[in-house]
Amino acid sequence: MRRVIAVSVIFSVFIVFAASLFAAAPPQKKLSRDELRKKGLLCSFEVLPSETAIGDFDWNTNGYVAISQFRRYATNGKHSCQAVFSVPSDFMPAAQAAKVKSWEAGMTMSIDTLTRLKVTDWSMFRRFGVDVYSADEEERVFYIKFNDVNGREYIASKPVKNGRNRLEVMLKEVKAQRINTSNIISLTLYMDTKDYPSNVTLYIDNVRLIP
Repeated sequence: MRRVIAVSVIFSVFIVFAASLFAAAPPQKKLSRDELRKKGLLCSFEVLPSETAIGDFDWNTNGYVAISQFRRYATNGKHSCQAVFSVPSDFMPAAQAAKVKSWEAGMTMSIDTLTRLKVTDWSMFRRFGVDVYSADEEERVFYIKFNDVNGREYIASKPVKNGRNRLEVMLKEVKAQRINTSNIISLTLYMDTKDYPSNVTLYIDNVRLIP
């Protein structure tokens, strides 16, 4: 009987202690729309690598996309990213390149890249956005891919026409495909250039999450 009473007392003390800790914890501050907008800016290609900064250009390209800072076509800040997407013939003979079924030339920012994906909880945002400028007359297909912590991926294809293109993905559609939008670990911007005779140059800026 004494043992039962002792256990009950210990359990009661634990409950009281836990409740006091919970009560003492400060409530999480709800961010304003402006604060969310600032937090959601993932990359604007303004910072070059230096001795004091990693910069905005250390995405993973596997050598298939050449990216550099460009002074025109910026939509956030003063610079955009000139992205030159390779074609199969850059890496193999033409006869072999003609047999390639797909050629995904992409640039990836993740939790492991030097230019780090700094926001992984996208659940508080409504849309993903990126601005793409094309100087070509030909319409292109541009792909946006998200990967979550469970290895699931979501791919959106968007047309890119001559001039400025504001591309957006509704995150509720991403979540509807069972993607964990509260734990996104990478995003990839890419093109399938297997049918293109030469490299494709696009100008990318303002990679962002929109509240």
